[in-house]
Parts: sequence; C-alpha cells; structure tokens
Amino acid sequence: MKHTQRLGLAAVLVCLATTPILPSAHAQLRQAPVPVGSWGFETEPMGFGCTLSGDMTITQTGDKSYKCAFEAVWACKLRMPKAVHTEQSCIATQSGQQVIITSRIDKISRVDPAMMMETMKANYAADHFNVTINWRGDEMDGIFKSYGQAPVKFRKRLDLIG
Repeated sequence: MKHTQRLGLAAVLVCLATTPILPSAHAQLRQAPVPVGSWGFETEPMGFGCTLSGDMTITQTGDKSYKCAFEAVWACKLRMPKAVHTEQSCIATQSGQQVIITSRIDKISRVDPAMMMETMKANYAADHFNVTINWRGDEMDGIFKSYGQAPVKFRKRLDLIG
C-alpha cells in the first residue's frame, strides 16, 4: 500500500511540474506595464455630438506614480462652443493595470467662437480619466470624467528616432 501511495504522489508531482501555468494565473504573476510615454486619446461622442481628444505625455516620478501634461480639444457638433482648446497638467497613480489620472487646467488657449472665452475660463472643468492599461502597454481603455462622462481610448504614440 505504501508503494502505491508513493507512485500516486509521484504521478501528481509529475503532472504539476509539466502542466503549464493557466493564463489567468500567469497574468497575476506578470508585472503590469507602466503608462510612461506619449499617448493620443479620444472619447466616444457624448450629448450634442461632443468629444474630447488630445495628446498626453506621462513621465514616472516614483513607484507607480507619474506626472503628466496634455493638450485637449473639447469639440461639439450641435452646440456652442464648437471647440475649447486646453492645456492641462495631471498626476497619475497606478494599481496593477488600473491608472487614475487627475488633472487641473493650466490654460484655456482658444475657444470657438472667441466671444465665449471668458465663459469657458469661468466654467470649463478639468478632465479626469480612470483607465486600464493592456498587457502590451500600448492602449488604455476606460472612462473620461468631467461635467460629462464617456468611454475613452488612449493609444501609445510611437517615438520615431531619426
């Protein structure tokens, strides 16, 4: 009986040693990619055909903490203003694949129509994001939040060295 138990234990150990790690278990062992780099982003259309799009640069400041800056355009098809161009700075924190970006407005650089500039300076809210970075580290998907809310997609820009 003892010989049979040893053979059974040996068979189990061989199976464990030769069984590949399941993708979900393997994913838990992997380190999530960091969001450092240049990104382009765009939301899905919201009310009145409004979207937010822009370019963001993220740099690392510490372990899982980052600073960032971006230029964004809030553009609407069916209401005024037609466009609001902003420059914003932000901080980002990462927990696993989750990246939270909290922003502040540095400058409203242009408004269309121009006569709405003072109104936008008084009322435009900073743009925040709660996204998940993919395992390749080249896309982030999630939610844009400000006065409104919409799905957003970030795509990493390739840095071409010439």
